[in-house]
Amino acid sequence: MPSLDSFADRHVVIDRRPGHYLCFPDVCLADDGTILCVYNEFDRHVGTRRRLLLRTSSDHGRTWSGRRMLRADDSHCPRLSALRDGTLCLIDDAGPVILWSTDNGEHWVQHPGAGLLHGLMDRALELDSQTLFTAGHQHRGSHPRVKIRQAPSEQMAYISRNLGRSWEALSVIANEKCLVLCEASVIRLPGLCATEPVRSVGPVDAPEQSGPRVTASAGVPRLLALMRENSFAGEPMYYSISEDGGINWSAPLPTPLIGHRPTLGWTRSGKLLVTYRDIGADPGTKAWLGDLDELCSDFAVHGLHHGAHSPVLTPDGLLVNSADGPDDLVRYFLRPLTDPEFARAEFQADVLVRHADENGCGIRLGIWWKLFPDGILPDVTDAEGGAGLVAWEPDRFHTVRIVYEPGLCRLFIDGEARGAYPVDPLDGDSRPILVGSVSRKTDNACEVVWRRMALSTSEPRLGREYAWRWDHTEGFPDAYVDTRVLELKNDRLASPADFGYSGWVETADGEFFCAYHHGGGAEPDYVPGESSYVLGTWFNEEDFGVLA
Repeated sequence: MPSLDSFADRHVVIDRRPGHYLCFPDVCLADDGTILCVYNEFDRHVGTRRRLLLRTSSDHGRTWSGRRMLRADDSHCPRLSALRDGTLCLIDDAGPVILWSTDNGEHWVQHPGAGLLHGLMDRALELDSQTLFTAGHQHRGSHPRVKIRQAPSEQMAYISRNLGRSWEALSVIANEKCLVLCEASVIRLPGLCATEPVRSVGPVDAPEQSGPRVTASAGVPRLLALMRENSFAGEPMYYSISEDGGINWSAPLPTPLIGHRPTLGWTRSGKLLVTYRDIGADPGTKAWLGDLDELCSDFAVHGLHHGAHSPVLTPDGLLVNSADGPDDLVRYFLRPLTDPEFARAEFQADVLVRHADENGCGIRLGIWWKLFPDGILPDVTDAEGGAGLVAWEPDRFHTVRIVYEPGLCRLFIDGEARGAYPVDPLDGDSRPILVGSVSRKTDNACEVVWRRMALSTSEPRLGREYAWRWDHTEGFPDAYVDTRVLELKNDRLASPADFGYSGWVETADGEFFCAYHHGGGAEPDYVPGESSYVLGTWFNEEDFGVLA
């Protein structure tokens, strides 16, 4: 994966002060070229002291003004946008309140966000001269659903027909019971839909290019919502499309990206750019650049492999040769089960295990299956204390096939049935599907060769069929993500809450500046939930797929 992590000249500290948890920034570009960065000053992640701050830069982020306090009473997740007449609109879901500036951020006027009843609002999106759109989410109920391990979420669309003076809940974008869809970032799609006409919105129109599964003619705006999925089961971000200005939305569908708090927008070249918190195999703040068809495709395999020498492609297969500890492990996130109560899945791989510590090599489907040179160990406990090793002949490739059905996993080795093992179909831990190191910390050294893998899943309740095939002659399993995603800053050792909320602006054609909060998990003074500061990173279109 191309990475800017170690390029010191690409990063700038926007604000970092001991004793303060500085977080959740957003940026926008004012009419005079000034970058405005709004963010929070908390005492910890779930802040008991909260203030909203502003800093500005007139040189594309290289130097920053002194701190200005926009709110001394509260703040949560500010979102900042520039309307077509130059007015700046800041929505803060604490309250909620809306702040306005008509002089490039010099002065601000605040009024209540009347009618906004959900949290973590999106940037205000201008639909016409009087109409603004945003989105927010909240969890419903106090009792968690077992399969998502939290209360269900509701992603709501909001509209203001009087330029933000009041708002109304327009429609539910998503509330799938086995997905925690939230933190939507909404954009206009090319073209309009054939209903009542609306005024042109000028420069905030999406570039005219074709998109997937949709058509365009004339009428109301077409919208796309890109949403975080929060069940921590390896699910990707999902998208939904509205063909009628946000009144109705398509069923949510998966994207190739795993992440939180996306910030999605059009670039001047007509591409889509999204920055986000990557919580997949290798966490950090990431950026993706591509076209609409790519974003609206399907799940892509994500990999963790930050060692210098592993994995490598050999004539025999993909060689994983990892030392013990957190610095050399290899792991791949495959497409998870969304609803294990009704889903079915089959995984198959040809694998040779030369060495494996207790947590060195495994397959997770329903349960962990630990692989060793002399057999495979289902990680389950029964009345006698364990399932026991299922032996195979060492020093040769074996074909492992695992079939999942609700409540049960069946194991086949070299075509022979070798056992059936119970799995709780209501447990959220039954959802992830992984290959590689069982533990990210210790006892995870291994020398393993993977020749081919295949995964198929069937989700009849969701009307979804998925199939993935990989052979070592095709390259690495995560080749798409490894070449299409740009790492701005790695933070694999930090708590996910402490990094990755971001905003970005295009400062010149193909040149971008992104602000985000960063925990610095590898730094000696890092304390989970109490350490965070605001960073900025410069990047450009050429960085994607180019940097080593």
